[in-house]
Amino acid sequence: MRIGVFILFLVFVVILDTSLMEMLRIGGTVPGLAGTLAVFLVLAAPRRNALWACLAIGLLLDFNVDALYDGRPYHLIGPYTLGFLFGANLILPLRSMVFSRNPLTFGLLTAFFLLAVSIVYLALWQIRGHYEGSMPVWGDGSAVSAFGMLLLWAVYSGAIAIPMGWLLVRTTPLWGFTGSTIR
Repeated sequence: MRIGVFILFLVFVVILDTSLMEMLRIGGTVPGLAGTLAVFLVLAAPRRNALWACLAIGLLLDFNVDALYDGRPYHLIGPYTLGFLFGANLILPLRSMVFSRNPLTFGLLTAFFLLAVSIVYLALWQIRGHYEGSMPVWGDGSAVSAFGMLLLWAVYSGAIAIPMGWLLVRTTPLWGFTGSTIR
């Protein structure tokens, strides 16, 4: 896998996620493209590269989440990072069983991947919420309502992943995957 191409796509996806995807808001749900990029890499890249890429994507997303501690914003590194690693480890065994070039595969696997990410994300924020003076990112609501919002996010991102996955598959020669499982 070419690192320069990964960094270019990662920056492009993070910029789209933080600025442009707000235009696609439905209710309180904004889709994300980072999960689609992670699923593409898990399906196409060698295992080691895919896990490192998911770690990097999750780390960048963790820097983007604001929470309050004693009235001051802080960033908790770990919920998305560990969630993306967990999701990648769930998708890795499936890559030999799916048609990686099918856009519907990207939609379904992205929704499944982001659901797994959401579970880890909520669990870690719930644990962090037990520290005195800290509040979870969902504020005064419950973790169940936050899970509902994250479930909608996963499904909506899965729908957006269908055309995005099609575009990513078209860029496969740029990535320089060796021993690629894209079929």
